[in-house]
Amino acid sequence: MNREDAKDAKEEKEEDTVLPSRSLCLRGSFKNMNKNLAKNFVFRLITYLIFPIFLSVGSAEIVLRVAGYKPWQRENVDVAVEPKGNFFTQDSELGYKHLPGTFKVTLNGNYSFNATHLNNSLRITHPLNTYKLLSKKPEIWIFGCSFTYGWSLNDSETYAWLLQEKLPQYEVVNFGVNGYGTIHSLIQFKQALKQGNKPKIAVIAYAGFHDRRNTFSRARRKQLADWNKLGVLFQPDARLSKQQGFTYTMAQLDYHELPLMRVSALVNFLEVNYNLFEEEFYRSHEVSKAIIAEFNRLAKANGVKLVVAGINPGSAKMLAELNGEGIATVDISVDLKIPANNNLPHDLHPSAIANRQYAEKLEGFLQNSE
Repeated sequence: MNREDAKDAKEEKEEDTVLPSRSLCLRGSFKNMNKNLAKNFVFRLITYLIFPIFLSVGSAEIVLRVAGYKPWQRENVDVAVEPKGNFFTQDSELGYKHLPGTFKVTLNGNYSFNATHLNNSLRITHPLNTYKLLSKKPEIWIFGCSFTYGWSLNDSETYAWLLQEKLPQYEVVNFGVNGYGTIHSLIQFKQALKQGNKPKIAVIAYAGFHDRRNTFSRARRKQLADWNKLGVLFQPDARLSKQQGFTYTMAQLDYHELPLMRVSALVNFLEVNYNLFEEEFYRSHEVSKAIIAEFNRLAKANGVKLVVAGINPGSAKMLAELNGEGIATVDISVDLKIPANNNLPHDLHPSAIANRQYAEKLEGFLQNSE
């Protein structure tokens, strides 16, 4: 081997020794680079995405609380019923109805009222002992919710009872049941007609909040979430139908709250607005209108005069629409913001004073329309 060959061999050997070392350096450099890229990505993610989201959510929470919005608080249903402990029984067509009997109901431990239901589950409109004889007088059937039933009032304080006193020539029948909507009223009307009896006048006591009841919306389920303690609740659930006007199925009351609703005003605010969107999507008002149209068709077919009575300010739109279609309407609502017209601090429902006003307005309309 000459001198140049020896030199080349030596340099080649040296290169073989150096190359692995350079490869290790490059690998280390790539690892450091990847770590730096990962750190930069995380930093940018926190800086430009996560932190702004938390800042926005926190700011929205503060603004909503300052504006008076609060996290959701479950209603404390402090209701004691004697003697049976509950107030409702299941019904295959209506979902539920009142138990027959005489009850003492105590609200919040310090306010009581007495309620009497006939064997057909309907509340009395005159003394129980006067039901012994079968009435042959023409009848007025009043359909509605707890306002018509007279929740938080004694039997003789309900407007159905007071109307009976004002119109002794009629037999007034109170079909009002706590929590009912217009779909319940229609089902009750059909059931009663099947029994062979027909009233002279049928009154639908309508409130704007019945719309969400008729479609059993999420907002309505939320309201009822704590009332199963008085008996398991089922509800007719109506939807618009092109062929039949509307259809309905029977649904059990269930409500699933969103995570953090009880601690975040923002989450509760978003849920409330979603519920409003749902009611628009279900077209709850149009469903109620279709139900009343079917009620009117049945009334005409059976020679019954139908009257739709608005019992709250939210009924004004419906009354105007029905009046334009030739259905008799009357506004008997009262201002429940006036302390004398409600039973606060015990209960939000209309007081005995408000029920006297309902009776006077309805009696005046019925007398003038005969």
